[in-house]
Amino acid sequence: WEALWADGLAKGSRFDVAGVSRPLAAELSRRRNHASTSASGRTIMSALIPGAGRAYDAIALAEHGFDSVIAVDLSPAACAAAREEIATYYNADHGNSTAINVICADFFDLEGQYDFIWDNTFLCALDPSTRERWALKMKELLKPETGELITCVFPIGEREGGPPFALSVPLVKSLLEPVGFQSTLVQD
Repeated sequence: WEALWADGLAKGSRFDVAGVSRPLAAELSRRRNHASTSASGRTIMSALIPGAGRAYDAIALAEHGFDSVIAVDLSPAACAAAREEIATYYNADHGNSTAINVICADFFDLEGQYDFIWDNTFLCALDPSTRERWALKMKELLKPETGELITCVFPIGEREGGPPFALSVPLVKSLLEPVGFQSTLVQD
């Protein structure tokens, strides 16, 4: 991944979609605001995006009301590109960028718990031998009872090799359900 990023991955090329991902944009348009309130006042909402790339989705989540958005990538060049994208966006007078924190780290080394995790083609980038470990880590990182994981299952279909490695909805369910996740919505 570092080689792809360090080689000068341009916006809109290869796996960079040059903006907020369409599945996340559709989900956010369905919901008024993720930031919830309680009787004692506003509840702080946190989000995690593993394999965040240029952090387009992190910006979208911050703009949608998340108080803390952690954008994680393993590639130092991707992290630098994310920081640059965030700075460019917020320097264009879109408000305050303090909600987003870019962390250059291995997903499997992360700690903490989050209200919302957005896996947008992160699983398909991982070697298939790490899939059960991915599911366990997702369970560990998500707040019990109230946390929500949304994963974009892609690419669907038969194909050899990767990344991206082929996935299917039944495969992802077979990874998540044994560790305690319940599917609330499957949408094509």
